Amino acid sequence: MPEIAVRLTKRNHNAFVHLLGALEGQGFDLSDLLITRDFREILRAKPRVVLYSFFTEEIWGPLAEEVRLLKGQGAVLVAGGYHAIAMPRHTLNRLGFDIAVIGEGEEVIHHLLTTLRGTGYRITKELLGVKGLAFYLNGRFVFTGFARVEDFWRFPPYPESLRLISPIEISRGCPFSCYYCQTPYVKGFRMRHRPIDQIVKYSHRMRDMRYITPNAFAYGSPGAILKLNKLEALLRALQPLRKEGRRLFYGTFPSEVRPEFVIPETLELLIDYADNRRLAIGAQSGDDAMLKAMHRLHGIEEVMRAVDYMVEYGFEPVVDFIVGLPNETEEAQRRSIELMRWILSRGGKVRAHYFMPLPGTPWARCRPSPLSDEMKRFLGRMASKGRIEGSWGMQMELSRKLQKLIEEFYEEPMSRTVPVRNVC
Repeated sequence: MPEIAVRLTKRNHNAFVHLLGALEGQGFDLSDLLITRDFREILRAKPRVVLYSFFTEEIWGPLAEEVRLLKGQGAVLVAGGYHAIAMPRHTLNRLGFDIAVIGEGEEVIHHLLTTLRGTGYRITKELLGVKGLAFYLNGRFVFTGFARVEDFWRFPPYPESLRLISPIEISRGCPFSCYYCQTPYVKGFRMRHRPIDQIVKYSHRMRDMRYITPNAFAYGSPGAILKLNKLEALLRALQPLRKEGRRLFYGTFPSEVRPEFVIPETLELLIDYADNRRLAIGAQSGDDAMLKAMHRLHGIEEVMRAVDYMVEYGFEPVVDFIVGLPNETEEAQRRSIELMRWILSRGGKVRAHYFMPLPGTPWARCRPSPLSDEMKRFLGRMASKGRIEGSWGMQMELSRKLQKLIEEFYEEPMSRTVPVRNVC
């Protein structure tokens, strides 16, 4: 039976597909792993090590019971993902994991599994040589450093030996440092990009070509500027695959585009080279003061201009908003309602989310603001008509749980590469 299991879920699928590709690219035999979404299969196999990856909002699901059962079998439990990175002590002390992976995991996982094999799957001093871990050794908390993989493209985005596929990560990092978002504080402020020849090579296995990037139109740039020639070179290089019958979706799920990058030139590229006629952008608020407070570095003028351009060029705008932002007044919420109404009147769609204080961000210790009666009525009415999407109702309860968690177990971020300061 396999000694190492990978606990796949719907939410961690993309992350693990990429990590498995990196493992295989470093010579690890994936046939030695049990990779499954069926937890019962893992229990039956009784592996020595089980790998998990999860977001903070998932810790209130079946995770606790799974950890209890696996610990009862003596398994070494390894946690990765945003929660483990932002709250390693909570991950170890409260959730019951033995090891937390801190940072970008492509090299860490290979080094960790190789070392654990050599120790008979025991936590020993040999793990001190693996950068990117947090664990307890002889009762003492140990942190071996934050793992950064500058050239993440050295590793394939999926394993060639398995029938596993996911959207390809083509860019990593974000220079905008929005205060509610974990991405720049884990992945860094500077964008790094997978080379075009690699993107084309690995897109051959995709029927629908989709990509993971914080800002799809910033491909080839440090992130804050548009490099139109780089973007066009990428889209043009993918055209032979479209001629073979594959469809190219760019700037839509699972990615989005910043509004100031939506200009006639970028939209014309999509018309010429892509198949999607929807484009996702983040507005987040209809109030300029709130946009400044969250460090978005654009205003509502850029949002409205982007929506106008999209409509003019035949694209359906899909615009994200966050409601209940810290220190958001009723007047600020009213301005968001006005902007949402205007977007809907232009034929766009709105996706509404409730503010959640995420560990490791400058707004981690900030409290959400209550929704005004006007906002509640507007969201409810528009949702009943199918004009607004989103899970703000469910996220309100998650937000309360996150507040309680952070109040009880707040941890300073382990990374000093990208400092995080509390701005509440």
